[in-house]
Amino acid sequence: MVAQVGDNAITLAEVDQKIRLERHDLAIAEYELRFNTLKSLVEKQLLSAREAGNGGDKPTVDWLLPYPQPPRLTISTSERRLRGNPDAPVILALFCSYQSVHCASTNLVMRELLNRYAGWLSLVPFDFPMHYHRQGKRAAQAARCAGDQAAPWSYADGLYARAKTLEEKSYPLLAIQQGFHEGEFTRCLKKAVFSDDIEQDIALARDLGLQSVPVSFVNGLYIKGPKTLDHYAMWVDQELLRLGHDPASPHPQAARWRRSTEGIPETELPLELTGTSVASRADQSSALIRVRGAQAKSFTPGDTLMPAITLERVHERHVILDVDGRRERLMLRGSDGDYVHVPKTGSTERDEETLRRIEQPEGESRKLVAPSGVLPLGQQWLQEQLRNREDLEQKFVEAELVVDGYNLLRLEGIESNEFFTALGFEEGDVVVRVNDTWVHSGQNQLWDALTSGEVIDVTFMRNGLPQRLQYVVEDKGYFEQPSEGDKDSSSGDSD
Repeated sequence: MVAQVGDNAITLAEVDQKIRLERHDLAIAEYELRFNTLKSLVEKQLLSAREAGNGGDKPTVDWLLPYPQPPRLTISTSERRLRGNPDAPVILALFCSYQSVHCASTNLVMRELLNRYAGWLSLVPFDFPMHYHRQGKRAAQAARCAGDQAAPWSYADGLYARAKTLEEKSYPLLAIQQGFHEGEFTRCLKKAVFSDDIEQDIALARDLGLQSVPVSFVNGLYIKGPKTLDHYAMWVDQELLRLGHDPASPHPQAARWRRSTEGIPETELPLELTGTSVASRADQSSALIRVRGAQAKSFTPGDTLMPAITLERVHERHVILDVDGRRERLMLRGSDGDYVHVPKTGSTERDEETLRRIEQPEGESRKLVAPSGVLPLGQQWLQEQLRNREDLEQKFVEAELVVDGYNLLRLEGIESNEFFTALGFEEGDVVVRVNDTWVHSGQNQLWDALTSGEVIDVTFMRNGLPQRLQYVVEDKGYFEQPSEGDKDSSSGDSD
């Protein structure tokens, strides 16, 4: 007992329960102080061993300082949209704001974490915009409206990629880019139908004692601030082991939940897709399909086309089939057939040498600025945009600066251009690098990169400062769950 008010006693356990998050924050600060001191002592001893010159091997170092175990809180995630396997044994609840640059960088880490632990891990987002994030609640509304069109995750990635520059026109532009039913999205956003849900998330965050973003909970384990991929992985591994799973073993359904779109082959079945009708709700879309040369019939998702073959999803220019448990693609065979083919971004990782050339161009002493986000580009939208490539190329004009005999290229006349605005460019930006290739009046690899099927990495200058974005081409259902229907601080953004 630490206090008594009349006949009522207050115990130390009650006090500690109220400040359990703050006490853990203090424990982390103490750990970091101890670790930095320990690291200095270890380095001093290693230096002494080298100076002694005994000719033996370098002494091994075993780091034994335990990391503080975080408190475990109960976070209800039932009946919420989640990213990844809905039956995953590890659930990561993430409290964030779309206008937070710290959350934007954390989102990149989460994408990699979900890919590494495909099937084992699911991500459940909670909205917690800080009071100074003027677009925070509006962005949260837009992301939830995107969820009504079965595309919350690719839209959320797009919002995070624009965290520094979010404004009202960002939301419909991103919706158009991803092929949404514009009218439905606009009505949803105008009515602010999810205001109560967002306020409930904010109230929950405050009840938990949260004051900043990002904050995550790995099966309830409290983790404050942006962390590295390996830090989050440490706690995921711990939880998998606690639940009797081997973190080193792939999940039996890993391929289903891993970030990959390249593995959907063209079908060779006797089917012909002659028309599509894409509705705002996926289950209300339909496709006209001719089976074995018969008259075309209308099918909706879930319908059986042939024995063991069902229609899974309808897109504007193709449909996805479930062929005895395998996914296959059936393309629309129109009369023109002259649209630009843009493959979706595959899952094959770049080799170390290519990554090195991208991160640190030859002759440069420093690495490029880190990418501010990964912006998903809707495949159908991009194919339509690239039909106008000749007009788009005219927006690149020669800048005054000359490098190695070539002029750099500046963007002009793009203020009302859907393509360049959707890619995050502004009037006057100077595009200097695409992947590992410089961009100038002698070469511009942007167009080839957009149709390469690989991640596109673009560096540009804005007002004299370097900016960097990455793009992926994908369907709008990124990490999609199958369903029926700025302030800066070391720990993140503080309220």
